[in-house]
Amino acid sequence: MRDYFLDRDLVISKDGSIYSVFTNYDMPGYIFAYLKYVYTGSGLWRGYERVFRAYGVHNLIKLSQDFVYEPCYDASFPIILKSNIKEHLRPEDKLREILSKSVNNNLELILLDFIEKYIGTSNVGIGGSLLAGISHEKSDIDIIVYGHKKALDYLESFPGFEVDKEWILEANSNYGIDFADLLYDNRRRGIYKGRKISVLFVDDKPWRYCEHLCRKRGRARIRAKVFGDYEALIYPAKAYVSTVIEGEKVNAILSYEGLYSSALFGEKEVIAEGMMMECDDGNYILVGDRDVRGFVKPLT
Repeated sequence: MRDYFLDRDLVISKDGSIYSVFTNYDMPGYIFAYLKYVYTGSGLWRGYERVFRAYGVHNLIKLSQDFVYEPCYDASFPIILKSNIKEHLRPEDKLREILSKSVNNNLELILLDFIEKYIGTSNVGIGGSLLAGISHEKSDIDIIVYGHKKALDYLESFPGFEVDKEWILEANSNYGIDFADLLYDNRRRGIYKGRKISVLFVDDKPWRYCEHLCRKRGRARIRAKVFGDYEALIYPAKAYVSTVIEGEKVNAILSYEGLYSSALFGEKEVIAEGMMMECDDGNYILVGDRDVRGFVKPLT
């Protein structure tokens, strides 16, 4: 059992609240994690209520939890102190638990059917409410895929889900855009046997904290040709800029809005707006800054 934290892990605090880990940074004394569920006794998730109801950094910063300013990244992040963690839930452990028992739960039967047909059980885990043990009969399914090869093999082989039209409508509304259909990839989210499924990609190794130093410079907008490989699939998503057509020179686009990951994967021409970050390894446009929300719109 690994003793480090990875993106999509869950942790339970000493008061029973459930936090979702994001990124693979493991800092001394705390981890980056946002509050997702609190127990009220009347919530849909076995008495828990979801407090982070709609994704997006603009909603994340409204959460009532601790935030810490990180000088290395010139930004503030939601955290949970390690001293406040009662339990660490790992997606791969949950899948092993489900595989080891006799399954008669419909949600788990659909999950196992999909995994066995299209992904396989190695380097795979289960996230969300199933991992937390608070799922209900209509819960969505979050499947976690670990590692570069496993992710690309899956994307090359899986033909795609039935399209989830509600996701497109909700994304347009939540983010104030009108092009969510261009961001939708039915290999990564959709409907299978009447159940909504998301397939999420996570690097299987921890990252070095403060490896690079950055500072904010202000709002920027570019039109550029970009290329994103595996780094575009994980969180935060990163794509390298090959040609700037309009705007100042940047080396890469980095998105803390998971919505735009598909727009950064592969070779594309995009319009990107966000916070210009001047870092010791080059200049980035950061999408998902609390002061400049930004966006990535694919043109090809």
